Formats: sequence, structure tokens, C-alpha cells
Amino acid sequence: MAFSIVNLPQTMKIRTEDNQIMELNGKLFNESVALREAFEMHDDPEVSEIPVPVESADFKNALNLLSFFDLDKPYHPELDCRFLQADQPPMKFLHALSDDDKAGMEIAIDYLECERLDDCLRVYFCEVIHKYLFDCYRYAEEKKH
Repeated sequence: MAFSIVNLPQTMKIRTEDNQIMELNGKLFNESVALREAFEMHDDPEVSEIPVPVESADFKNALNLLSFFDLDKPYHPELDCRFLQADQPPMKFLHALSDDDKAGMEIAIDYLECERLDDCLRVYFCEVIHKYLFDCYRYAEEKKH
């Protein structure tokens, strides 16, 4: 988390692309470059809701993934990588999602510009690719014998 909004309310409302209103903890706005900038662009300090161009289900999945992180602690990728190993809750959560849900969530994460979530997806995709390549190698070795 590089920047934070000083006068951020405890909660904020967003309106998703499918017209759903969600109430978010102010800490989430400090995690997201897009939400933080959207909040700061409003002249009225009593902004009632901020529109986001993301479907609510995809946004909820991104928020569910973010819930595995302690937002009270600064994000340090080099230290948090242990938290993103295969047997840890964030990775288990990602493995349990359908491919369609992961694709939609990735769109939400791209919009949010949240470093924690971006890194989490990168680790997940690297893990999936590594497993795929290992399985291909193992299959090729079995075919030899």
C-alpha cells in the first residue's frame, strides 16, 4: 500500500456494472489505486457511492480473495510470498473457482489495480503453469518407458 487517503470514511458504497450496491470498508479503498483515485476525484466529501465498471460477482470474488490478507499491515511482496504457497487459503480459494469465475475476477482485479491481488494472481498462474509443465514432462517420461 503506497498511498492512503487521510479523510476516508469508515465505509464507502460502490455501484457495480450490474447495478448492485456494495458497502466497502475504507481500508479497501486504500488498497486499490482505481478506487482511491475515483474517491479523490469527487469534489463532494460526502460522496454517496462510486461507480465501478465491474460485475458484482467478479468484484465479490476479488474482495473474497483480498479478505485473506491483513490490510492493517503494509504489503511487502518479498515477505508475503510464503503466504501464497499452494497449501495456503488464497491459493485454495483460487483453485476452487471455476475458470469463468477466475476470468471475471481477473477483470475486477485489473480494474482495481491492487498490488496484493495482482501478485496473488501471478503466483497462482505460475503455480498452474508449473504443474502443467511438470505433468507434461512426467507424461513424456512415461511414454519413453
